[in-house]
Amino acid sequence: MTDPTPLPDTAAKPAGLKTDQANRLMRPLTRAVFWVSSLAALSAAAVALFAGAGAGWHGVVLLSGIAASALLLMYALAAGDAAGRALSADGEGTHVGGLAAAALDAISDPVLITDAKGAVRWSNGAYRSLCAKSPGGSASTPVAPEHVFAGAASGPVYRLTRAAMQGQAAREVLGRIDFDADDAAVYAADIEPMADGGAVWRLRPAQADDFEAGEETTPDWADNAPVGLFLADSEGRLLAANATLRDWVGAQANDALKLADILAGDGARLLANAQGAGDTERFDARLVAAGGAETPIVLAVTWTDDRPALARGVIYGLASTGAPVQAHTAPEAAQETAAATPAQTMFSEAPFGVARLDGANPMEAVLLDANPALLLLTGGAAVPGARFADLFEAEGKEPLSASFATALSGTGEPGEANLKHEDGARPVHVFLSPSSDGRRAAYIVDISAWKDLETQVAQAGKMQAVGQLASGVAHDFNNMLTAIRLNVGELLSRHPVGDPSYQDLQQINATVTRQAGLVKKLLAFSRKQTFRNTVFDVSDVLSDCSVLLGQILEETVRLDIRHGRELPMVRADRNQIDNILVNLATNARDAMKANGGGQLTIRTEGLDAEDVRKAGGANAADGRWAAIHVTDTGTGMDAETKKKIFEPFFTTKAAGEGTGLGLATVYGIVKQSGGYLFVESEIGKGTTFSIYLPGHIPSEDEAAEIAADEAAKTEEVKPADLAGRGRILFVEDEDAVRGIAAKTLVKRGYEVVEACDGEEALEILEEEPESFDLLISDVVMPGLDGPSLLKEARPYLGNARIIFISGYAKEEFSDTLSSDLEISFLPKPFDIQQLAERVKQELGRVHA
Repeated sequence: MTDPTPLPDTAAKPAGLKTDQANRLMRPLTRAVFWVSSLAALSAAAVALFAGAGAGWHGVVLLSGIAASALLLMYALAAGDAAGRALSADGEGTHVGGLAAAALDAISDPVLITDAKGAVRWSNGAYRSLCAKSPGGSASTPVAPEHVFAGAASGPVYRLTRAAMQGQAAREVLGRIDFDADDAAVYAADIEPMADGGAVWRLRPAQADDFEAGEETTPDWADNAPVGLFLADSEGRLLAANATLRDWVGAQANDALKLADILAGDGARLLANAQGAGDTERFDARLVAAGGAETPIVLAVTWTDDRPALARGVIYGLASTGAPVQAHTAPEAAQETAAATPAQTMFSEAPFGVARLDGANPMEAVLLDANPALLLLTGGAAVPGARFADLFEAEGKEPLSASFATALSGTGEPGEANLKHEDGARPVHVFLSPSSDGRRAAYIVDISAWKDLETQVAQAGKMQAVGQLASGVAHDFNNMLTAIRLNVGELLSRHPVGDPSYQDLQQINATVTRQAGLVKKLLAFSRKQTFRNTVFDVSDVLSDCSVLLGQILEETVRLDIRHGRELPMVRADRNQIDNILVNLATNARDAMKANGGGQLTIRTEGLDAEDVRKAGGANAADGRWAAIHVTDTGTGMDAETKKKIFEPFFTTKAAGEGTGLGLATVYGIVKQSGGYLFVESEIGKGTTFSIYLPGHIPSEDEAAEIAADEAAKTEEVKPADLAGRGRILFVEDEDAVRGIAAKTLVKRGYEVVEACDGEEALEILEEEPESFDLLISDVVMPGLDGPSLLKEARPYLGNARIIFISGYAKEEFSDTLSSDLEISFLPKPFDIQQLAERVKQELGRVHA
């Protein structure tokens, strides 16, 4: 890559070019005569005009003649200059006329004329024929030499063009050009500069004296060096590259490449930024090897002081041979890997990490080679020469040697370790092959996804265990709370306000209420609540709940409710949505206390399923969704806290200030409603909880139910009269609950028949069919449970109304309640007032 060889001054120039240069030398003299004549004409005209009267008419005539002669001379000079320019332009145009054109076109060597920018202004038939053979070329549209001789000859062509722009004659050997096998040749080029910056090019087969002049094709020692060599310009184009580099990247000699094609990531940008540094710059980069695999390399580059500047670079890999890992060296690779063996293909394309070790002891062995998957897993650290054990860190308290010992035990069990990576260690399984010739292979499998799944399964198991515990406790606990609440209610009827025992009884009631709320939260978390799903508008729920929310929040917190447009109806348990809003508002209030208050914003909006998927609901069903966003301006949460907030009993509050079940309850309700719950939070800026519920198109019956509920809101509420008449069958396996409930109803005028389980109740109904106005039954009972009793007793009930009572019911019962709106449900624990009101309401429908 030396400077072009200057031609001797005696080199013959085309005759047309000499004539053109003579014309250019005459133009300054012609212009001088033109301006002198102009001045003479103007002077004679002025004298004739202002001094003509003193000289007589003869003077006027004489001066006018002088002026006219000067004008004629000016015209002749102007016309001659224009003609000279026309001739010159014709000679410089794309068609060289006359004998010159014919002579140049008859030359068997390719000839062309380029302008100062290197664009072709004229070419003969031989050059046009050469263009037609070049990739993408055409005889009808000749292209510049850098397009014809792209690839290996890009450097010489670039130097010739630069020499022409500097007004120098030059000669270069372009190298071997083989557009087709029958017309392969090593071309040389002579250029002669033109005055306007253009050049005349003559291309011809190279002769021996061309090489003797000092320019030769890339020598073998450079072309096949064990490192990659290249020359690039400031625009990132590769002007030349040796055979080694072309082999590494899988390029042919004539391929036009850019640095961005062979350097991954910001490698090309780093190289460009080194321009102007002066010294040789060295930096790490990644080479895009043949087949697209990226491999680590070291790149050293020096920029020249030329204008434009050129980059001379050296690329060497990290393998012991100097080649990049997984890239082939030339010429040995051509012999060794002319056809990849199945084993080599498996090695390079395996989806898990594979390494060849130089020793049998993995704690001391060094990598001989690593496949692309392992390079990716280690972030480029798994390079030949690296110590195998240095790629890992121990798993837990177990030393790394113990993990390798497990892999070497011969049982087929892998060792478990953490593979180091700049983004954080990742768990892997390590398999080690039997030793062969003192060496062995290592197989590294990324188990990050498996570990995540294992964690999720363990968490799900823990949640299921807590849920089973909660549901098992809830049934018995709620029965006890119901019995206590009913007995307290009975006592309150005998100890009214003012009685010394009244306050004590109310304290018992308050404790029962608090414990009932705790059980409800446990059931909500474990998704074991009994839901009665109805169709409603989220905006209506928010409006109805706004008064309650205002009472929960302190005066220092401003509540801002924003209703969205085009919200779909949803099908869920309306009371549970109230619970969600109350829990989130309570948490927001506590989070804003440290800031002395703030703002709670509750916003609704209608979304499409795709919007929900983008938010994180990967399995969101198609259709419209309703969203509720609850945003506070509190202290916010860090990432570690966000991971735990939905776990039961996790709380950031002081001891005694929270149960840790609030957000777990919210999460359980949302999931049981078929929705999604996501949280976004930032320390110091606040938190946003986003709830997504699937939209629902109401059926005719559901639409009628909605209309009836709306009408009921406008009805005048009359004072409650809890006395009544009617025959009731009360089925409850808990004696304490059944006894006090039956006693309470009898006092209010009802006839009550008791049954301790489903079998006894069925016998009573079979003996006295259609004799009862109301059936009140527990849901969960030994033997025949409530839903099964209803199924068996349907023929004997007639028009009797049904009330189910329960502190815990299976999920299937929620489906029964949601599908059969004629069934009423009263959750435990309830008090005397609630029981009496529900019985009065249901019997009112029988007698209506």
